[in-house]
Amino acid sequence: VIFVLIDGIGDVSLSALSHDTPLQRASTPRMDALAKEGANGLMDPVRPGLACGSDTAHLSLFGLDPRLYYRGRGAFESLGAGLAMQPGDVAFKSNFAHWDPAT
Repeated sequence: VIFVLIDGIGDVSLSALSHDTPLQRASTPRMDALAKEGANGLMDPVRPGLACGSDTAHLSLFGLDPRLYYRGRGAFESLGAGLAMQPGDVAFKSNFAHWDPAT
């Protein structure tokens, strides 16, 4: 069994692509072959109607109830960077960005 999870592949439509997404315009013969030969579809990873991020969805896909085990994205990122979390520690996740008014 091979489990392929392509998180975030949906993307957004772009006016420069006549409101198609980059995926709609991409040549994807290998993904097309996997989709044709495999089982695929959409799912509600936590419960029907509950929108969740990839962090909580991944916990659920691997058998952990995120309502019990999820402690925030900061803790996930810290552990992924190899930083040991201890009881009482607080970890924050932040994204940095730069805005260029010329673009």
